Amino acid sequence: MNKSTGQFELNVFEGRTAIRDFLNPDNSPPVPLVELPAVFNSCSGERVRIFAKLMYLLPLLNIKSLPMLNMLIEAQASGRLDGVHTLVENSSGNAAFSLAVLAAHFGVPRTIAVLPWDIAPGKLELLRVAGVEPVLKRDDPQGTSGITDAREMGARSGFFNAGQYGNEANPASCEKWVAPQIWEQTKGKITVFAAGLGTTGTLVGASRYFKQNKRNVSIVGGICRPGEAVPGVRSLARLREIEFDWKGAADSIVEVGTVESFKRSMQLCRAGIVAGPSSGFALVALQRFLEEKKKDSTLDQLRNADGEVIAVFICSDTPFAYLDKYSTHLDSSDF
Repeated sequence: MNKSTGQFELNVFEGRTAIRDFLNPDNSPPVPLVELPAVFNSCSGERVRIFAKLMYLLPLLNIKSLPMLNMLIEAQASGRLDGVHTLVENSSGNAAFSLAVLAAHFGVPRTIAVLPWDIAPGKLELLRVAGVEPVLKRDDPQGTSGITDAREMGARSGFFNAGQYGNEANPASCEKWVAPQIWEQTKGKITVFAAGLGTTGTLVGASRYFKQNKRNVSIVGGICRPGEAVPGVRSLARLREIEFDWKGAADSIVEVGTVESFKRSMQLCRAGIVAGPSSGFALVALQRFLEEKKKDSTLDQLRNADGEVIAVFICSDTPFAYLDKYSTHLDSSDF
């Protein structure tokens, strides 16, 4: 930003490191924060305001690009990328896509991703476009997890496993980039933060940022209902593989299902927020949390000094890689 005029300069990146500079959020204005209309907010008459943090407007169109970038920055700085020719990571899609694109800017030419066998075809094609070498894995209670497979592969000579499920650079990326933006954009008036739980890095990092300075923000985590699936988020059973203290970071945990996530995503898209199913998932979790607070007359506990509840949820990516899944999960009448 030009400090004398208060205006952002024209977004131009040039020179030898132009693309790497473009991909670094330190060099761009904050990702937009957009308030939703009352149709998405059953508590709007209670002085509750809901905002969408549009992380899909990052250069790589997904929030996972931030932890991947931060992991690579820290790995390069510590020398852990010296002699590495292959990155490997377990992923539901976005992390692998981001890792493959970013890898070239850190001198690593190859990326292998351990992926769920039922990954959306559109997402798989996107990964191939990005140069990812996919290894599809079925769930096997008697076998190793994809996380373990990626870790073991990453231990080979010349390989490096970013380890997003336990690497502290993951939550640190939210603590460094996402949460401070939200704090500044809401002028410090945010009182509720909601995100779906996948690696849990976004929620853990946001919780650390808001609470380390005694900032009174309720942290809401959405988990997938047992037996159902939404890209990028996990059920309670699958969260057992995560190394971060997400239970200690969250103030409330809300279960959300597949159909409602895809339906809310579609409704957001029609309103002009072009967000994918995990974004619909996070919004449903936030709505359910607020409605419960309204029902038990505890909304006042969430108000800031202005008497408002300022709630923010994360829009992680776009719907484009999952387009075939909307007709699969939704009834024709939903369209």
